[in-house]
Amino acid sequence: MTLDSIKQYIPLKKELVYLILPFFLLLILFPTVLLSEQTFITNPSDVLLIINSELSVVKNPLSLWNNQWLTGLPAYSDPLSDRFYPLFYPFFILTQNPFIINIIILLHLYIAYLCFYKLSGLMTKNPELRMLSGLFYIFSGAMLSRVFAGHLLLLFALAWIPLLYYAFFKIVWNHEVTVKNIVILASSLTLIFFTGALYYLVYCGLILFVFLAYYILTKQIRKGALIAVFGAFSISALIVSIKAIPIILVSGALTRIDAINPLADGGSFESNLASLIFGTPIDKVFGFYESMALIGIIPVVLIILALVFDREDRAVPAFFAIIVAFVWADGGQTLLSFIHLLPVLNNFRVAGRIFGALLPLLLLFAVCGAELLITTIKKGASFLLNPQQKRNIRWAMVVIILVVLCELPFKYVTPILSSLESSLSVLFVVILVGLIYFNRATLRNTVLLLIITNFVNWIVIVRRVYSYTLLNAVVTAVVIFVIVLTVLVFFNKKQFFSRLNTTNGICLFFMVGLVVVLIGSIGYLPISDPRLNSSPAIPLDEKIRSDNTDGHQIWVLENGWSIQHLDFTYWFVKYGIHPVHAYYGYYPKEAVSPTYNIGGITYYTSDYLIDTLSLENEKQNLPEVTFTVNNIPVYKPDHVLPNAFVVRNDRLIPSTLVKFTPDEVILTGQFLSGDIAVLKTSFFTGWKMNGLDAINTVNMVGAQIMNNTDTVTFRYDPFDVKIAGLLSGIGIIIVVIAIIKRQVIETYLSNPSESINPVKTSKRGKKK
Repeated sequence: MTLDSIKQYIPLKKELVYLILPFFLLLILFPTVLLSEQTFITNPSDVLLIINSELSVVKNPLSLWNNQWLTGLPAYSDPLSDRFYPLFYPFFILTQNPFIINIIILLHLYIAYLCFYKLSGLMTKNPELRMLSGLFYIFSGAMLSRVFAGHLLLLFALAWIPLLYYAFFKIVWNHEVTVKNIVILASSLTLIFFTGALYYLVYCGLILFVFLAYYILTKQIRKGALIAVFGAFSISALIVSIKAIPIILVSGALTRIDAINPLADGGSFESNLASLIFGTPIDKVFGFYESMALIGIIPVVLIILALVFDREDRAVPAFFAIIVAFVWADGGQTLLSFIHLLPVLNNFRVAGRIFGALLPLLLLFAVCGAELLITTIKKGASFLLNPQQKRNIRWAMVVIILVVLCELPFKYVTPILSSLESSLSVLFVVILVGLIYFNRATLRNTVLLLIITNFVNWIVIVRRVYSYTLLNAVVTAVVIFVIVLTVLVFFNKKQFFSRLNTTNGICLFFMVGLVVVLIGSIGYLPISDPRLNSSPAIPLDEKIRSDNTDGHQIWVLENGWSIQHLDFTYWFVKYGIHPVHAYYGYYPKEAVSPTYNIGGITYYTSDYLIDTLSLENEKQNLPEVTFTVNNIPVYKPDHVLPNAFVVRNDRLIPSTLVKFTPDEVILTGQFLSGDIAVLKTSFFTGWKMNGLDAINTVNMVGAQIMNNTDTVTFRYDPFDVKIAGLLSGIGIIIVVIAIIKRQVIETYLSNPSESINPVKTSKRGKKK
């Protein structure tokens, strides 16, 4: 091996280590993944919500109907389902182990790092800056607060957002209108949609729309780039049809478990800043994790430098994108809150969630600011404004003042500078902008400001971290700091030991800021034991199954608050028992009723009524009790509706259930024309009985038998699935064709003469 080849190998080796290192840092942050079993590295409630709904279709993963969930629900059109998402559902089907989610969380945090590492390459080629900015992203409040809350679908989406921005900016900024970038853009959009986190898809679209609108209005985008972006969005729209179309069609039949008020929450400009700098919530309506976007003061300072001194074609639309995100985060606390009432958007609550979509953009410009700071230090210069940059600052202040004025009528709800964090955030920004505007942003002043503000940042964050977690947070943050520093020194021995150069100095600032972010985020991370294996549902489940002699699907109805009894839902679903009540975001508006009266007899739809409420109030809450298991009262009704039945003259006709699957149920008996056949499940369009469309029969699937027969077949065969599948197939075919014909497509898209604002030339051929 020659010396030259060794020199070429070393940088590759360094970058490889930088790519792998974060995975080991994540294991240090979450040692429970390796050292303990039967625990989640997150809050169990929302995790079990997803796991239970996925578990309900594990035995029939290709079924279209979910016959174990909320009296029946279309499995393929579940709004919160990640059924088509390849990085969770298949793993859970293969393992059927709820604690596989710990590995999945780490996997997505690592994917988020890799995607942001790729994105940061648009601003810098420095691998140290790219690694540290990637760590900022995965250790930020926006990411780790989602781990805390168990908002897995949101976490999955956050992992792919940097890749979405990477492909978009590659096309728009660098004019790289390649099929590769188009496919990456379409794929990232598709993956985000399939995670079930529709919020982030819309929010990312809103941010990118600001950039597109700016470039179109200022005529700074080529026609080829515009075609490439809209082409990618169109391809993604086709591919996601398999889920999008059914969701649209079924949405009218579903309702939220909690009513959505899009104007119920919101913050203010200063609270939004405080969320970024100190990780504080923007309001008191939702939990802190819904709007925690902690990245600390150092990236915020660098972002401001980038917005002032970076290229206008990047900085100006980025500024407006940030303003739009801040206005959205204001929720109902601004005169501009009407945007939350627009169609589609009025289904969104928790305004602060937009910070998750904004954060990759912010950190990208923090990297840009770091590069500008490095360049300025190397030149020994100061941050001096030219006349155009001064005008830009004045106009930016006008925009910010207008936004704040729109918030003033609501300040009685959110008083001006209502917290220490808000006051400090505004003070930090005003001082920095003032130094820049009056040309006092010398290197000495800028570095001094970074040191002082970061020290204050650290004190405020430590003050609010729970005392019993502070030591653990500090120790973990210091360990990660030492490891990262050791790796940086190892690969940059010459610079560190001979002289501390500018780049390494900025990296050290980044690392100090990273420690602050880690302490603020780690201080909330839980380790939770759902105690599934010691659940009182287990002996109850065994008792119920032992009573089931004919093999029909058992329905159970709990009277307790289902969010407190997710372990019951888990064990019932795991063993094929159908829980009628379960904690979930959406449920059918016209669900199956608990009882029906047929021929003067009251029939229950559930085989057992379980008094889980007794675990909450220590009382018996059922009018009758058949037996108890571990002091949990259970009532077994005498008259229960079968899973499928036939009614003639207000009485049930003897029948035999010969096949029972989610999508097909077959019943045999002596049935006459005029009899009413009914399937005990919630009605949705798409069910057929003996080939005829079923109708809503007291909220169940039913139809009249037209001819004497000995067989009744219910089959779920919705037409929308076929149309949606066809469109998704067309989208995939288009991607394949685009890859095959990439040279032709790229030649067409890269034609520089095809632009929105074609450069005019004189008759002599010179540019005017």
